[in-house]
Amino acid sequence: MRLKSITLSGFRGFAKMESIDLDADAVIVSGANGRGKTSMFDAILWALTGSVERLHGDAGDIVSRYSPSGEARVELNLDDAGASVRVIRRFDGEAHLSLETSNETVRGASAQTALIDLLWPEARAASEPDDALSRSLTRAMYLQQDVVREFVEADDEQQRFSVVSELVGVGRVTELQRQLETSRTAWTRATNRIDDDLKPLRNQIMALEERLRRLGEGDTPAFDQRGFDAWVEEAQRLGADIGDIRSTGIPAVEPVLAALQATQLSNDRAISSLQRLRAHLITEVPEAIAAEPLRAQVHASEAIVAEASTQLQIAQESVAAELRRQAEVRDQAESLRALAQLALRHLGERCPVCDQTYDQEATRARLQLQIGGQGDLETAPPSPSVEIAAVQLEAAQRQLAAEEAALRAAERSETLRANWDETRDALAREAGLAASTSLPADVEEALTSRQEADARLRNLRGLGEQYSLQIARLAEQNQRAEVDNQLRTLREDLAGRELEHDARVVTGELANTLLAGLRSASTRIVTEELDRIGPLLQRIYASVEPHPSFRAVRFLTSISRGHGRVWTTVVDEAAQKVVNEPSVVLSSSQLNVLAVSTFLSLNLAIESLPLQVVAMDDPLQSLDTVNLLGLADLIRRVRASRQVLVSTHDERLADLLSRKLRPVASGERTRVVKFDAWTREGPIVEQYDVPLDATPLKLVAAG
Repeated sequence: MRLKSITLSGFRGFAKMESIDLDADAVIVSGANGRGKTSMFDAILWALTGSVERLHGDAGDIVSRYSPSGEARVELNLDDAGASVRVIRRFDGEAHLSLETSNETVRGASAQTALIDLLWPEARAASEPDDALSRSLTRAMYLQQDVVREFVEADDEQQRFSVVSELVGVGRVTELQRQLETSRTAWTRATNRIDDDLKPLRNQIMALEERLRRLGEGDTPAFDQRGFDAWVEEAQRLGADIGDIRSTGIPAVEPVLAALQATQLSNDRAISSLQRLRAHLITEVPEAIAAEPLRAQVHASEAIVAEASTQLQIAQESVAAELRRQAEVRDQAESLRALAQLALRHLGERCPVCDQTYDQEATRARLQLQIGGQGDLETAPPSPSVEIAAVQLEAAQRQLAAEEAALRAAERSETLRANWDETRDALAREAGLAASTSLPADVEEALTSRQEADARLRNLRGLGEQYSLQIARLAEQNQRAEVDNQLRTLREDLAGRELEHDARVVTGELANTLLAGLRSASTRIVTEELDRIGPLLQRIYASVEPHPSFRAVRFLTSISRGHGRVWTTVVDEAAQKVVNEPSVVLSSSQLNVLAVSTFLSLNLAIESLPLQVVAMDDPLQSLDTVNLLGLADLIRRVRASRQVLVSTHDERLADLLSRKLRPVASGERTRVVKFDAWTREGPIVEQYDVPLDATPLKLVAAG
């Protein structure tokens, strides 16, 4: 199957509709970077697969920003051994696909299925048919511009193995292997869960066996029902609150024992109270002193103290008033004496105040007399009424203190007697006696009765323990039967589960054997195919002469951790040097040559490719001049068995390819598609055929 033509509109760099004729043995696409060459190659891939993996975006990224309709549309026409096939794929927010052949037109999911059947029938059995088709196209038919070295450098060894498996026809085996590995992992996980579930089951069986061993064996004597009934009646007579203990089957001993214990505890508390009451009664009874008469005397003395205090206050206030008056008289005399001294210093012929004449001698004598003080004023002695009142108050206070002390002593005696009586009454109530009859003889009688009851209660509890032991043995007999039944059931369950587990283990081992066989078979087939492709790869690689020393290249395969692996090595056979990582010794240009050589060897060696086409998007841009010439000659030889579609950004290389790939025989056709410029509507495209040149090229020696 070959390419005939493609019509694009609204796809990436193509805003307006553009039709390109591809019906030629070789199509050379030229133009500067950014003119639309890669968009055309991507359109071919998108039309066939519905995606462009290298763009890593959603479907909307393929729609041109300048599309007048807001949709991307690609129509790809194919030639299938003379029959026409038309693929139309559109995207307007939703994906649309139609496939037209001479027999029918199908659309939607049916069209995708029919397209896969037409291009790559092997992919129908894949879990992801579209991905399988895409991998076959991008690894062996279309060498994309920005992923030229992906197979030899970016893909890991396992990815390379998967790609080669898909191309050589064992992709379904590899996929079956993956599915079987997934199923085996789930199977093993489920088997392990069963094994984990068996562990607690085994532990449960061991626990039941140990329990059965502890229960022991032997006959239990018959239960004494008559003695048990007499025991219950005696317990009730002693006050045990048993209630209705009539039972069906094993008699109820525990309620009677619990009632006996409660009764014994109550009896023990009564005995303790009686013993403390007896000890209390033999202590000395405190004598109570009447406090009420003393309280009346204290009230009378308090009144006397208050009256004496009032009289003392009145006397003290009278003395204080006299002292204030005397102080005022002294202050006045001192003031007059100071004035007289001042006036005596200023006496003259005339009065310094009123400026009149006066009797100086008489005035001076009077002032002298005033200064002399005419005798000191005497302070009155304290009033004898204050001392009397103070003595009377002190005597009254001493009398009050004595009476208060006597009152407190009487109140303490009353409190002690009341506490003694209260303790006696409380102990009597606890012992079940009336306070009025709690005499020592009564206490002794009650204590003796309680102690006798205690002995009987203890004896009854001992009998109850014996009945409880007999009943426990009866229960053990029932438990032994129950444990035997449980143990039998669990052992049967364990046996069934172990059989299931063992069967699953055998199945898992069979799956491992099958997986090992599948791995070995797929690796053997891939290895054989790569061995078959190896000489072709070597011829292609050597014809380009990429490296002066590492002139040999090989495919290597292996199985690691259950997965097939493929990698490419370069070899210096003269020096016996092998390099498993070509990027270590090869330049970027040489790595591109190795990548192109690997791509071409896979394309040429695999007959069942979806299209008999070699499409390379600008593979020459990173190559040296010598490599370019060698690769151009290589592409010329490829044209004999494949339709060649190659692009370049270099006009000189485009001219070289035009000469190298020119038609040299009738029926051959070489087409040039030239992208001269780019506008918002898309690239400006020029298309023409390279003329037939039946005259072979000749080398002419320089003169």
